[in-house]
Amino acid sequence: MLAGGLGVAATVYFASTGKAEEEVAAAHVRAAVAGAEAWYQDPLEGDGSYRGLTVSGLLREASSVSTNVRVTILAGGAAYCLSDVEARGHSAYYVGGAVDRLTLPGGAALLAPTIVRGTGPDAAAVCSSMA
Repeated sequence: MLAGGLGVAATVYFASTGKAEEEVAAAHVRAAVAGAEAWYQDPLEGDGSYRGLTVSGLLREASSVSTNVRVTILAGGAAYCLSDVEARGHSAYYVGGAVDRLTLPGGAALLAPTIVRGTGPDAAAVCSSMA
């Protein structure tokens, strides 16, 4: 009975750890969205474009942005994809800017970070596939 109980406990532990990693990834992406939008509006940085947006640029606009966040520029600087991979199978991404110029992957949310679970492509790979 003890071995079965340990198996269930391990499953519950890893499931809760994965959910926590997904929530951290989503929180990091949410913070980065605020930085990206501030960068876009800053006349000394983006000045109406996301073309030169980097993690360093995000940090200049919002110091709370995690250095784990990755930036992918889309549609020639009219849009962007931000991603955070906390662990294999536990990541999140957000697509912003002129999203009407993009073909988004199925399930992409436009108002909140999309969480990616499982062993398929992680959030960074999803962002790269849109570039």
